[in-house]
Amino acid sequence: MPRIVESLKKLNIKNDAGAHGPDEMAGEKTELTLSLEKVVSRDQNYILFVCGTQSEPEFKIGAALSDHSCAIYSVGESLSKTVTLNHTQATIVGIKFSPTSKDIFYVAADNGLITACDLRAKGKVVAEFKDDTENGKLKPLASFDLSCDEMLLAGGTEHTSGDAFILFWDVRQTGAKVGNKDNILGGYWESHIDDVTCLTFHPAKRNVLASGSTDGLINIFDLTQSTEDSALTSSLNTESSVDRLGWLTEDSLWCTTHTHDLQLWECEGACAYETFARSDLALSRNDDPDNCYLVRCHATNAFGQPFLLAGSSTAKSENLRCLNIRKNCLETLYEIVGNKQVVRDSWVHEKSGSLVTVGEKGIVNVWQQAESPTQQSSGHELSTKIGTGRDRHHRTKPY
Repeated sequence: MPRIVESLKKLNIKNDAGAHGPDEMAGEKTELTLSLEKVVSRDQNYILFVCGTQSEPEFKIGAALSDHSCAIYSVGESLSKTVTLNHTQATIVGIKFSPTSKDIFYVAADNGLITACDLRAKGKVVAEFKDDTENGKLKPLASFDLSCDEMLLAGGTEHTSGDAFILFWDVRQTGAKVGNKDNILGGYWESHIDDVTCLTFHPAKRNVLASGSTDGLINIFDLTQSTEDSALTSSLNTESSVDRLGWLTEDSLWCTTHTHDLQLWECEGACAYETFARSDLALSRNDDPDNCYLVRCHATNAFGQPFLLAGSSTAKSENLRCLNIRKNCLETLYEIVGNKQVVRDSWVHEKSGSLVTVGEKGIVNVWQQAESPTQQSSGHELSTKIGTGRDRHHRTKPY
């Protein structure tokens, strides 16, 4: 994390190069090529989410399918399936490996249940997390995340019974064991007024949580505080509907919206310090802005600098690119050669420099650099501290 932060701080508008058009940048593009491929499902099931472990030399990935199952693979010289999880009876809204053990795998579903599975025991469910305090009726979940030390688990709900909740569980509590009840710590329900679509704990501070919602707000909480009102340290108004959210640096966030816009925020910013619309993703003359889409940002230096993964569909192909920001414009950092599907999610293995993508044809792809770039311009970093305003943004209804 410190390496990423420092590299981002160096960047900014010190870059002397001007903005480039598609043709002017063509000579600078490098490629990611296909390393491994596996068709997980031939039954027209989408792969909705992917996550993995940072273990080496082999690592594990998990893929969540639209048929409510999860497939776990070991990645080395090949993709080898180790177990299939079929215990979930509802739409999966998130998956994650334990940050402290490569053998524990969490699955969250929209029926209100989060399960922890032990991959050493063929995926046996070893813990359940739910809120059944209202006459046993579970609140439907839309998102979840784990703190960096795996002590705290948070779940974001759909708008239900007039409220949208962020629920908390202590992972260490023995009450989480299957069959036990009343293992929930509590929750927040005043900070969002619509579905909580994403939750992301700070990568280094276990008590800092950011949430995003279809109400347009990004909220940042200090969980050490005793009340929800005092815990809410910042509320950022995207004036849109938040789809995905993540930490870019220790004090800044990236956000993608349901209209495929990208916004970069300081935690205490009055407005986004960088914004790109869907039309900005059309970098080729063959790209139709209406067929361009965002996947997610990756705040990693595995490919030299952080990047944004985006795609575009044409009658002939499914294009996929790693993008970066240069002089306030998006440009292609890597072309990805051989993609066959609309990509739904992606994940990066840091040590091997592997980009894993999954999508609507049920395929897992592992991509790697076609050649090791000998140099990358410092002007190609993903974000800069453009905005300097530190005024607290008043929360208003975004639309």
